[in-house]
Amino acid sequence: MLIGIDGNEANIKSRVGVGQYAFNLLKNIYLIDKKNQYIIYLKNPPLTDLPKENKNWHYRVFGPQKLWTKFALPIHLYTQKEKLNLFYSPSHYSPQFAPCPTLPTIHDLGYLLFQSQFTKKDLYQLIKWTDQSIKKAVHIITVSNFSKTEIEKTYKVNPEKITIAYNGVDNPPKLDDKKQKEILKFYDLTSKSYYLYLGTLKPNKNIPFLISAFAKYLKQKKEKSSLHQGRMSEGQVGLVISGKKGWLFNEIFETVKKEGIEKNVIFTDFVDESQKWTLYQNAKALIMPSIYEGFGIPVIEAMKVNTPVISSDIAPLKEVIENNGFYFNPTNQQELVDQIIKLEKIKPKELKEITDKAKIRANFFSWTNTAKSVLSVFEKYNI
Repeated sequence: MLIGIDGNEANIKSRVGVGQYAFNLLKNIYLIDKKNQYIIYLKNPPLTDLPKENKNWHYRVFGPQKLWTKFALPIHLYTQKEKLNLFYSPSHYSPQFAPCPTLPTIHDLGYLLFQSQFTKKDLYQLIKWTDQSIKKAVHIITVSNFSKTEIEKTYKVNPEKITIAYNGVDNPPKLDDKKQKEILKFYDLTSKSYYLYLGTLKPNKNIPFLISAFAKYLKQKKEKSSLHQGRMSEGQVGLVISGKKGWLFNEIFETVKKEGIEKNVIFTDFVDESQKWTLYQNAKALIMPSIYEGFGIPVIEAMKVNTPVISSDIAPLKEVIENNGFYFNPTNQQELVDQIIKLEKIKPKELKEITDKAKIRANFFSWTNTAKSVLSVFEKYNI
């Protein structure tokens, strides 16, 4: 079978969200599938960390880049000499036209529920292009049972036409104590001195709510310490917000100023793998305050290294975490404060039992399993 894949989401340096999904999926399909042949279609030359070309794996790079999925890609598919059996898109956008069956991954439908959180251009593209992709798809892949149910209801899709391929998480790299201390020192942190948020800075992540709740927590604790005074003494605690800027993020920084806790909050921007896993392993807990998610990779990453998770009680996060976290209503700041305090009072033995069970749950989510789920769909449409 000859399969085409849109590799553009994987072909970016700072990968988050769909980019992380696409990259890890391509890497694991490459490792697992030695039978089928693949052509990976790109706007730009492949980055050095993408799988290397071999007899079963080839890259095609072409333009023009503007509206590439709508024009350049369909034209290329119709004029190339090879005949594809299937075209797969790790994102919502399948080619406008294709001479073969198309298969997209629809990660979530948040753009329909929170339309004010997107620019008019992005919203139009998400609504229009996703609708087109779903209608012409021979099959649909999604990342959680929550998203599957939403797709079924919203687009009237037969559930048998949708397959869940859960997101995965790699095993964390082995970082020695010296390396971790260097990374923590770079951010003026010490181990277990902070709570962590990790993810893109965008509206559905509910970060202003988190900041205001943390300010309320500090007042309850009568915490007056500063993260930026260097190494903190025992008992002091701060909030680390880690991730690159997405869109409509100004309110996040304005909320920090409004609450008057500039010295208690650190923004790291995008972090590399060593920095990310160091921040996870040394946090008191990960706080996931999202009002909407399709899945929630950070909670799995935290669980993977025995870091407690304090999470909003939305359905997709509960689907992933199950009974292995501390939940709060993402519209109720006091509930979040109460869960932070509850975690701080819990006995070490009891907390270890929770995090050990969470790690077992996290190990279920691997990119190998994601790739196997996707490959099973490819085989189903071996025509």
